[in-house]
Amino acid sequence: MTRAGIPRTVFAGAGAFLLTLAALLRFYVYESVLVLPLEQGRTYRMVALDADYFDTGTLTSHTGVPLVSTTTLSGDAGAGTADTAVWVEFTSLTTATGDRIDYHERRTAFDRRTGMAVDCCESYVDEDPEARQSGLAFRLPFRAEPRSYPMYDTTLRLAVPLRYERQEQINGLRTYRYTYTAGPVKIEDFPEQFPGKVLGLPAWRAIGVSRYAQVTRTLWVEPESGLTVKVEERHRQGLRTPDGIERKESLRADLVMSEEDVDARVSDVRAFTRWVLVVRDLLPAVFLAAGLLLVLWGLRPRRPPRAPEPAGAGPGQPGPAELAGPARSADVFMERVWPPEAAGAGPERERG
Repeated sequence: MTRAGIPRTVFAGAGAFLLTLAALLRFYVYESVLVLPLEQGRTYRMVALDADYFDTGTLTSHTGVPLVSTTTLSGDAGAGTADTAVWVEFTSLTTATGDRIDYHERRTAFDRRTGMAVDCCESYVDEDPEARQSGLAFRLPFRAEPRSYPMYDTTLRLAVPLRYERQEQINGLRTYRYTYTAGPVKIEDFPEQFPGKVLGLPAWRAIGVSRYAQVTRTLWVEPESGLTVKVEERHRQGLRTPDGIERKESLRADLVMSEEDVDARVSDVRAFTRWVLVVRDLLPAVFLAAGLLLVLWGLRPRRPPRAPEPAGAGPGQPGPAELAGPARSADVFMERVWPPEAAGAGPERERG
């Protein structure tokens, strides 16, 4: 036992507990939460200040106008499992006055650890249940790497290689920059025929057209959380006649995420990194150091007990040998003078 009366095994046991707690925080608690959530409720906007588009309803062209792309994500928690999440995404491209130019909707199931799309759970793209989604569904996974990933593009309806480019700072935050360019890809056939006049053809002609799209998308991703903090998209679409020649540009828009949404994303990332610092780094380090100290204290060798000091042998007091000296001298003296005859002090000598 220690001087305070606590057995050393208690210290060793407490140290072992702290060591176990440090390992659990670092290798279980932290790892177990690195899954994408079932719930989701987020909206972000991208703005193009100077865009062009062709209104296929009124057959009129508009140039140099602002456009707004609004994307809303919601999670279907009831359809998800421990391994798979299901999110629904709505993306609407409108004018500043709210007139809709383009719209896409999709429901996608994906692996909660890798972020890769999974073919299940009544997925669809623009009301097409046969659309097969593959690659990254919505975002990169936790601990994103500086490499290429396949990513699904809703407009083109195919997975394209999202390439890592370099590191960049966004509002003081270290991010990985990824980008892809894909297309032109045919995305729509118009059932009605367009007047030749609006396509640069003779006015008397009417001809069917198809819409082709090309998309360039750039993402800035904080690698530890996998969260996208900024998005830029360049959209270009054109109308082609059956001979494959583009006759009319139907959309040109360079969309950039609004500063308010970038700030909100950066705040989310900083909150996550603070949590990581505490759970993955700080607390395990503190528990590890404290646990080692307690274990070493509890297991250190014990000192052998000191022999008790004889009574009366304190400082300034004679020891046993010193006490024995005078007593022994007295015994010798008595032996020499006793009996009295040896000393010449008997009764007979007194009478003489």
